[in-house]
Amino acid sequence: MIALIVLLSAGCVTAKRANKSEARATLGHAYFTEGSTELAIETLQEATRLDRKNARAWHYLALSLVKRGAHEEAEHAFKKAIRLSPDDAAIRLNFAYLLQKLGRNDEAVEQLELARADLTYTQPAKVLNNLGMAYLAQDRVDESVAVLSEAVYRQPNFCAARYNLGLALSEQEQAAASAKVLDELGVVCPGEFPEGELLRGQMLMEMGRMEEGAMVLQVCLDNYPGTPLAQAAGQALDQAGMR
Repeated sequence: MIALIVLLSAGCVTAKRANKSEARATLGHAYFTEGSTELAIETLQEATRLDRKNARAWHYLALSLVKRGAHEEAEHAFKKAIRLSPDDAAIRLNFAYLLQKLGRNDEAVEQLELARADLTYTQPAKVLNNLGMAYLAQDRVDESVAVLSEAVYRQPNFCAARYNLGLALSEQEQAAASAKVLDELGVVCPGEFPEGELLRGQMLMEMGRMEEGAMVLQVCLDNYPGTPLAQAAGQALDQAGMR
């Protein structure tokens, strides 16, 4: 009986240790945010030692390990965080990013679909954007368009989602819809996605609006000389016999 009591006591985390773990997690995240990756990892490892059930500490540790490039350790930390807080969309979203980075897109889709189910998450457009691109990588083009459309609807100023929707629509062979979305992208997010202008020019030419498309592609050539973007614009113009 005495031995059992000792074991149970050893498994408990006092309120003081839990509070200290939370404080270290907050400090570690601050280090991570300011770019002090190694300090973040050291501090967050201490937070997890103080309280092995601190999901927030495991999540922040995983993010810091990703930044270091320690992908295997990061995956372990993400899985610990998910076991402790399975309904947290932010953890699954960030874990999916790592999985996509590692080329494990099917596993990323599973995580993102679970993240999408968290109706309390305050940034659902991020989940939808990443899920849309994961679907596109699986050639599930119609689902990609639907999810990315919802992302733009939920957050109209989300530039990446607008560009990705234009890309998905081009894969769906909806040139007119793609060109329209990319034109709106240039208005909402001027200068942020020059690759959107390249794609818009290509879509306009595909629709038969050759002069208009050529003008857009020429702007890409003039504004980004010597870049892969300008090279792609030049190739499109050459193929159309417009240069």
